[in-house]
Amino acid sequence: MDYLEIKNLTFQYAGSEKEVLKSISLTISKGEFVLICGTSGSGKSTFLKMLKPQLTPAGKKEGTIFLGTERLELLSEEFSTSRIGYVMQNPENQIITETVWHELAFGLENMGIPPTQIKSRIAEMVNFLGIQELVEEKTNELSGGQKQLVNLASVLVMRPEILILDEPTTQLDPIASQNFVEILVRLNREMGMTILLAEHALEATFSIADKVILLDAGQLVLAEQPKRISDNLKSRNLILERFILSLPSATQIYHRLGLPGDCPLTVTEGKRYLNQYFTKKLLNKVDNEKKEHFTPKLKLPVAVKMENCWFRYEKNGTDILQGVNLEINQGEIFSLVGGNGTGKTTLLKTIAGIFNCYHGKMMIHGKPLKKNQHLVGYLPQSPQLVFIKDSVMEDYLNYLQNNKYPEHQQQERIATVAKALDIESILSQHPFDLSGGECQRAALGKVLLTDPKVLLLDEPTKGIDNYGKKQLIHLLKNLAQQGKTILVVTHDLDFAAELSDRCGLFFQNNLLTEDEPQPFFSNHAFYTTAASRISREYFSSLVTVNQVVAACVNERNEAGNNG
Repeated sequence: MDYLEIKNLTFQYAGSEKEVLKSISLTISKGEFVLICGTSGSGKSTFLKMLKPQLTPAGKKEGTIFLGTERLELLSEEFSTSRIGYVMQNPENQIITETVWHELAFGLENMGIPPTQIKSRIAEMVNFLGIQELVEEKTNELSGGQKQLVNLASVLVMRPEILILDEPTTQLDPIASQNFVEILVRLNREMGMTILLAEHALEATFSIADKVILLDAGQLVLAEQPKRISDNLKSRNLILERFILSLPSATQIYHRLGLPGDCPLTVTEGKRYLNQYFTKKLLNKVDNEKKEHFTPKLKLPVAVKMENCWFRYEKNGTDILQGVNLEINQGEIFSLVGGNGTGKTTLLKTIAGIFNCYHGKMMIHGKPLKKNQHLVGYLPQSPQLVFIKDSVMEDYLNYLQNNKYPEHQQQERIATVAKALDIESILSQHPFDLSGGECQRAALGKVLLTDPKVLLLDEPTKGIDNYGKKQLIHLLKNLAQQGKTILVVTHDLDFAAELSDRCGLFFQNNLLTEDEPQPFFSNHAFYTTAASRISREYFSSLVTVNQVVAACVNERNEAGNNG
């Protein structure tokens, strides 16, 4: 029996003539794990909001949604509030209270649950999620990833039947992200909870879904089991190039190589797939070739220098930065990875001048930060915080006016940035009406308007599909070639591996290790890419899908020539 039934669902936002959802018809069975995919702006977030009456946006809606035998909009307020759980894309938008304990109790108190039951439910959920150390913390002092775990806990204590999640892992480090997904699997498999998960990062989620839904420009393109989608991609007359880029690394390698065999979905299956065609005798060959052709880079002037920098939020509080030393050269792209709550965002804010280190030196292009702070552009983890006007264009114009740009240069600057980021079509829209990926690109555009020499980017790929990430990589590399220095904090290891000149691991409030991407990721077991895990027994230093595919093609060609 179908549990959730959507019939001819069409929607357009108030004041807009564009349909963001177009005649979607779909059925979901009770207890299914459904993964919703699609490019940035394809309608994923809007679709999910239509399933939660309290979050349904204003606009013109056609079609019907049934939960069981009842129309969704006719369900009681109490039922839809407690039984349909929703974890938002941006954790700051969901947190209401000042402490974690009160956040977890808030919904239960509003439902009139007795205090003893509230304590029992919270204790049970805190232990289930392993967040005991966060219970007494202030919510505004949590990292983005910690806030997302608290959001999940505050929803789960309500004991929902359906759990809807809009890109919940974007602010989690790789290990925490995997743990988060495993929690979802347990909720689905052990408790029978129906889960609808929208995600761009499919590495950990694609193979575990019962059904994958693909949206494109508001239309339902595919709704099938993961294996069937992968097996049929080549035979379907559909424009799915962007979608293939978001598939797990093993699946991408399979489609790029075009070799026969079953399509792999996981790292283990990817290893087996390579084992059919390659031998482990190839180990280190690529390493040796890389060393033979290695040319040292020209040493450029230091653009960002931190020397023994210490920072704490309160005078007698815990040090968040503990003697950090960091040098980044002009024109270099440096990516910082590490666990949630280790101080990476705080590090960016000290370089941006938002926080002041109480000890140590902070230099920008050879001068103290205070003298050269105008050279620094900062993109925060929550891109909506960047905007203060009712449209992206108004916000851009206001920003340029405040920075004393002549009127004749304003439109020119906006046109240049909008074209580079492919955001011309959203300039007239309200920032809060944009999808996560669109808002991220628009916020980056505002940072780039004043042409900063040092760019600080906190989770810049949040809400952006892999095709969009490729475009962002191209843009950032072009900026680096123009002499801009870029420091990126990211949990997206594939993005860091493809983008960076150097990568660093932040651990226990300090920079622990740093190296070029290939040695950095090939020497880690967990902070590494799926492509590296799949291929390291055959090509020990390759860390991106492109590198693995190129090496495989080269070896096949050599084998053919020698044969």
